[in-house]
Amino acid sequence: MASTLKIDTITTPDGTGNITVSRPLSGSGASLTSLPAANLTGTLPAINGSSLTGISAQKNIIINGNFNIWQRGTSFAAAADATNTADRWQYQKSGVMVHTISRDTDVPTVAESGILSQYSLKIDCTTIDASIAASERCWLRYHVEGYDWSKIAQRAFTLSFWHKHTKTGTYCVGFRNNGGDRTYVTEYTQTTTDTWEKATINISASPSGGTWDYTNGIGLMLNWGLATGSTFHATGDVWNSSNDFGTSNQVNACDSTSNNFRIAQVQLEAGSVATDFEIRNHTTELAMCKRYYQKSYPYGTDPGTVNNIGCGIFGINGIASAAHYVEIQCNLHTTMRTTPTATVYSTISPADSGKMNINGTNVTGAAINVGEHAFGAYGFSPTATSIDAEVHWTASAEL
Repeated sequence: MASTLKIDTITTPDGTGNITVSRPLSGSGASLTSLPAANLTGTLPAINGSSLTGISAQKNIIINGNFNIWQRGTSFAAAADATNTADRWQYQKSGVMVHTISRDTDVPTVAESGILSQYSLKIDCTTIDASIAASERCWLRYHVEGYDWSKIAQRAFTLSFWHKHTKTGTYCVGFRNNGGDRTYVTEYTQTTTDTWEKATINISASPSGGTWDYTNGIGLMLNWGLATGSTFHATGDVWNSSNDFGTSNQVNACDSTSNNFRIAQVQLEAGSVATDFEIRNHTTELAMCKRYYQKSYPYGTDPGTVNNIGCGIFGINGIASAAHYVEIQCNLHTTMRTTPTATVYSTISPADSGKMNINGTNVTGAAINVGEHAFGAYGFSPTATSIDAEVHWTASAEL
């Protein structure tokens, strides 16, 4: 039965009355009628990110921008070019510089950033490159998948992050499309050595022209520069038809073994306002990372470690004494971005890749029938009347 709502007066608890109703209201259910606009007075508060709480809108395009997920390990000494470090983050270099990349507990304080972070990503220079040649570079890279990039493409967007670099001066962030024919380069400054500072960078809408991927390829590439040779220099703060990642003002942060480069709380979002850093729950963030990389090892165990917890197992008794192929089904935790590169590992020493443990012996192993949801691992068993096989694995579909 419909109900009728009649209200003679609305006042606020303090009696100031931001909303004033001078005549009764009537309505049925959730609908109100007979509410002339002239009878509403006062100013309603603006609705924005800071006035909404408890709502996760997935506004941050960056996955693992808080550097909580490190499935491959937490320290990478003498990292080679294209080394994947924290989930979704890659180290790039061309030159004689050498770095150790690690998970670090030095983070912006709650008083500084407004949230409690546990980790930052640290790049520690261990071998210098005092003179950067034209084609040399050293970057921290992040790839945005096309599906995520399409949410903010051809619109103004904002990048914000906290940085703590030993060397003061001008640093650059470069944005590039999948085809390498549209680039936007911008600068930020480390004002005080080894001090957490926040950078907020506004980027104009990406052009429709150029080669863009809006599906499961590289939608947008971001590069934070430690050093950038002149081959990759461009005019700042404008979209260029080029493949560049810095300006001529970029410092060489690879010229001293005292140099550290830290970054934390990275957020990329639509619009020209940097809102508060979005905190996603750990389960959600980990699942998002597993679209690109996952493993059979326990979460805190590095791939290639002697370990059989969580491994794939196959056993059989009472078979003829002869050589046998052994196959083990390996189910992935979640659907991956595309068909991954699957690698198998032995569970006994040496726990090398491309090996399986069959009856306590390391034998050659390989992945077969690899798909986005599962694959098989197989190896050749020595002559035996029973089989006890174990295998660990990783699967990578990184951009």
